[in-house]
Amino acid sequence: MTGAIATDTELDITGEVCPMTTVHVRLALDRLPGGAILGVTLTGDEPHHNVASAVRALGHQIVLDETLSRASDLYRLVIRKSQARTSASPPSA
Repeated sequence: MTGAIATDTELDITGEVCPMTTVHVRLALDRLPGGAILGVTLTGDEPHHNVASAVRALGHQIVLDETLSRASDLYRLVIRKSQARTSASPPSA
């Protein structure tokens, strides 16, 4: 991998297809504390686009977005989890 950014956790979802790619990334982020760095390796233009869009929509930051191999559609995303609460369920009253 060419990215020199240290990650707290690595997730390889190269064998997964949409929508499971986004689900796996979301679950991995949910297990991490705010500010943690998640490295994700995935294949396919559509999963790459969908995961990146979902991560941004959830308020996380994509620190690195790189193409590892155009021939095999292999990508790497490095994501910094936001400090804010991102769960879909509202806090209990």
